[in-house]
Amino acid sequence: MQWLHNIAVTEILTKASLDAIPKEWTEHLRILKNDEFNNFIARRVTKSEWPDSLKTYVEKCQNINKLPPIQTSPRIELPQKFKIGLSQKKQHEIIHLAHLVHTQCKLYNIQTIVDLGAGLGYVCQMLHYLYGYQVLGLEKNKENVNRACTRQKKLYPDSLAKVKYIHCDVTCDSADMIESILQQEFPNFTDACLIGLHACGDLSASASKIFCKINSIKLFILISCCYHKLSISKNIQTALQEKQYFHNFPTSNCLRETITAHNFDIGQFLRIPFLRLACQESADKWYGMSKKEHDEHSFHVLARAVLELYSQQNNLVLKKKVRKGTRKSQCSSFQTYVKDSLLRYDLIPDINVKFTGNVIVHDELEKDIMQVWEEQSKKLKTVEIYSGLQMMLQLPAESLILQDRLLWLHEQDLEAVIVPVMNKCISPRSYAIVSHKS
Repeated sequence: MQWLHNIAVTEILTKASLDAIPKEWTEHLRILKNDEFNNFIARRVTKSEWPDSLKTYVEKCQNINKLPPIQTSPRIELPQKFKIGLSQKKQHEIIHLAHLVHTQCKLYNIQTIVDLGAGLGYVCQMLHYLYGYQVLGLEKNKENVNRACTRQKKLYPDSLAKVKYIHCDVTCDSADMIESILQQEFPNFTDACLIGLHACGDLSASASKIFCKINSIKLFILISCCYHKLSISKNIQTALQEKQYFHNFPTSNCLRETITAHNFDIGQFLRIPFLRLACQESADKWYGMSKKEHDEHSFHVLARAVLELYSQQNNLVLKKKVRKGTRKSQCSSFQTYVKDSLLRYDLIPDINVKFTGNVIVHDELEKDIMQVWEEQSKKLKTVEIYSGLQMMLQLPAESLILQDRLLWLHEQDLEAVIVPVMNKCISPRSYAIVSHKS
């Protein structure tokens, strides 16, 4: 299934991913009504007359996913004063993480918490306000630390002695420094709990190692995100693709030994596209999706793929001028999309390919891209089928990454479990690894 998980979404045309879908799958999926299609993707509902290969794919996606099912989230809400300026997603994440942390800390009579990647301090303040914990918030962005301190003085002055924000770029070698800061800020603390909400990239692996090294930290609660931002230890360019090997994936001896025993080349098939797929939205989000929403989604995916195809056909490279390349608000028509994209991207000659063409003026560029769209736009339905099949691999992919991290903790002789925390439709990274030192 590498045509689903080993190709960047922008490259589905340049790598002919849509052509890799078995024709007998497409024939059956193309004629599904909107609700039937949603049920297939989100609830894995199949039909008896479908090809065995398609039913086997669905079954394997279910079996490979070892993550516990998400139960109905407890009905808890942020106090009103904490909701100001926060999205529903952020509110949901903060209150549910705080609830989990308190539930676990109560079991072991822990009163001190260290928050890695504290951001603007929302979780820190919530844990103190609701439950009275003393909290050390560590954050590498100095501007965030300054803003957190400003917010604290203005909104929560009573917490100044109990909630501390410190500028600190946490790595796997930060254990001694963190222990020293803890002793300095809270001299009378005994045991502590280490937490992280959406610890990005390598920070998750660093947090696990820090937990193992600091004896006074007895509890560990981590929700990871951005698996695709893990640092790469080795890049190897081949004629077919770039092989990518990561510093912190796999982490467990169990997965490493399995890979070696089966002679897999992990750098060839578990690359950034796989890690990015693992941190996409859940397929559950497609349950109840309208036809209009599906049409908008397939348009956006195909439109971006057309830009990539045009660029490759003309030995050009797309370079963002702004942080976000295209805006979904500009998807009323492909012409509008192109006009907006050309304001937000530069198309420059690929330095790896000898450029033999003429300099293309803006109007000609727009016209030529429109022509590619006309040729490819009939694939919109196939794009949505491809996207749905890919989304069914999201949980198996995330399961593999989180099980690998869980096994690493087990290999350090630590108790550890994966706990569902949040509603996946509100906050896609909804699982926490919880570990305790006995």
